[in-house]
This record gives sequence, structure tokens and C-alpha cells, in this order.
Amino acid sequence: MRAKEFRQLVTTLAREGAPVEPRCPHANECGGCAFQDRTYADQVAAKASALSRVFAAAGIPLPTGPQVSVVPSPDPFSYRTRMDYVATKGRFGLRARGKFNFIIELQTCHLIPPSAFAVAHKLWLTAQILGLPDYNVRSHVGFLRYIVVRRSPNERLLLAAVTAAGAYDEAMEQLAATALAQPQVASFYWLLNDSLTDLSFGQPLRHWGQELLTMGSTPGQLLIGPNTFFQNNIHLLDQLCAAVLAATTASGKPVRVADLYGGVGTLALHLAPHVGMVDCVEAVAESAALAERNGAAAGITNFRAIAQDVLPFLREQSPAAYPVVVADPPRTGLGPEVCAELLRLGPQRIIYVSCNPLTQCEDLHVLAAAYRLTALTGYDMFPHTPHVETLAILERHV
Repeated sequence: MRAKEFRQLVTTLAREGAPVEPRCPHANECGGCAFQDRTYADQVAAKASALSRVFAAAGIPLPTGPQVSVVPSPDPFSYRTRMDYVATKGRFGLRARGKFNFIIELQTCHLIPPSAFAVAHKLWLTAQILGLPDYNVRSHVGFLRYIVVRRSPNERLLLAAVTAAGAYDEAMEQLAATALAQPQVASFYWLLNDSLTDLSFGQPLRHWGQELLTMGSTPGQLLIGPNTFFQNNIHLLDQLCAAVLAATTASGKPVRVADLYGGVGTLALHLAPHVGMVDCVEAVAESAALAERNGAAAGITNFRAIAQDVLPFLREQSPAAYPVVVADPPRTGLGPEVCAELLRLGPQRIIYVSCNPLTQCEDLHVLAAAYRLTALTGYDMFPHTPHVETLAILERHV
């Protein structure tokens, strides 16, 4: 099964559920939501069924029977910590479902609080008044590509304008002033993406207001920037962190833990007070630097932020160096080489968080040479979409 087929499976199963009146009038055409017009309980059931089918088809025995459970989001709306709104051809919104070049013009959006969307929309309207031309994704002419919203649990916002190159310094100053005049806005960034690649990330040219956005976490506070990764469900993250902690300490206090693909330290810093030492390994230098800064700000001394690719880091370690390994890789998964290194190192437990159950299944097949799956749980980090997060617990059996 390919990723597209999995998404289609979830969508088909969800659409078999009971219809409801969607909050958004564009719910049946906007790419931000796939099935907002179905009950949330049916959405969660569809994801549980799809996961069960995928793992069964992959021949991976489930420890609790044929059905995977999926933890629902406490609120299926206003859950996202990041939204990227497109500005093109005089429209502001999200791409139409299945139509990359067509933008659904939005007046509100329920994936973030409507008040946060209103700030982003006001920023785009101001850009229009200031003469900042939208970017045309077909002709590659224009300036303003995206308005990005990053949002903290206490509803503070970091906004970013992603642009092509252009001599609009004075107008961008005025746009920043408009952004910071909104009471919930802490930061405004100007990010440059002058390539032909359609990305909502870019090189920071300037920022106004606070340098970073503070995200609630335990312990202390996590700082993120405009380009750094952070889990996108503001309501469900604490439950996922708690589950990772419970699995990490299930057999007592481990002496050392490796947190692979650790980002800004979200999981590692949550684990640190309960383990001997935790190494947070992150290839993106900006995120690794923030992880180190976050650890220092929290006063945590049994924590190391290591700016290195995961594979060479693992190759430098001795067998049994880590009793527990936590991994939260990108959608491509761990891959055969990282799995081979984990088999060589032989941690007693591997705690594997995945945003792609298909690549996770591939990795579990490789790791089955020495590990058995003892728990598998889904987390609905992206309500109204076909995406689902999974948490797999592996125990060494040889």
C-alpha cells in the first residue's frame, strides 16, 4: 500500500459514517479538511480500522488483538499549532482538494482559533493595501507567497510572511507594525523563499517583536522559531508525551535514553526528570540549538542536545549504550540503515512515534529480528484529515 492509498482508505471508511453539518462552508472542497462533514467518532473509528488493516496486511501481529485503538483529540477543532495560508491571484486561503493551483478563499478557518485566522487574514488584506503583490505559483511572478501562523497553548502568535525576492522593505516594515499591533501577536518574521519550490519555510531576513515563541511544556517552557518542527495538535500533545514517559520508565528509571530526531527537545525534556541521562539527537542545527537553549532555560542538567544526523551518531555508539531509545522520525521512517544500527546496539526497549504507519511497518519488519511489538496505539493528531500518528512499543526478545 502506498501513502495515497492509505489516505484514500481512511477517507472512504470515514465517509461511511454519519453525516453532520460542517462548521466550514468549504469543508467539501478545501484541502485543509477531508471529512469535516462526518461525525468525529466515525472519523476516529475509520482511522482505527485503517490502521488495523494496514498492520494485518503487513503481517505484523498486534499485541492486543485485531483492532488498533486510536486516542481522539480532546477537541477536533482549533487544534493546530501551525497553519500555512497561501496568498496567490488575489486569494487567501488553502489549496482545493486535489487541485494544487486552485485556492479556496477563506473568511475563517476552524483548524486554528477563528481569532488567530482573523489576524492572518487582516495581515494579508493589509499587504494588498500596501501593494505587496501575491505570488503566482504558475508564472513564478510576484512577492507574497504565504502567511504562516504559529500558535502557543496560551494563544500567543508568531506570524511569518514568506516571500520571493523583492525591494519592499518599507512596506514590510508597515506590515510588521500591523501584525504587532494585534494584542495576541508576539513575533513577526520575514522569510525569504526565492526558489521555484513551493515551500512555506524560508531564510529569515528580519524579525520584529520577540525572537521566539514560547510553547507550554513540562517541565519549563519550549521555545520555537518560524521554521522549527513542533507537534501540531495542541490538545493531544500532553497525552502523547505522557504515554512515551510511561513506556520509558515501565521497567524503572533507565540510566541513559537516546531521543532520536528530537527536534527542540519536546520529548527529551519531558523525560529528563525521570531518567538518568537523555541525549537529544537532531540533524537540523536550528532545532538542536533550540533544544540546548530549552534545556538550559529549564535548568535541566542531565540532558544533551546533539546536532548530528541520527545514522552517524548511532554508528559511534557502543552496544548496550542505551537501555531505551525513543524515535520520532519524519515520514520516511527510520530506514534500513538506522534499523540495522538499532539491532546492533540492542536497547532493551524502542519507543517509536510515527506519522506514517506504512514506513513504520517496514521498519518493524526489520526490527522483528530482535524485537517484538508489545503495544500499538494511534493518536488522532490531525482531526478531519486522513493522517494519524502511531506509538509503537518494542521489547527486545533475543
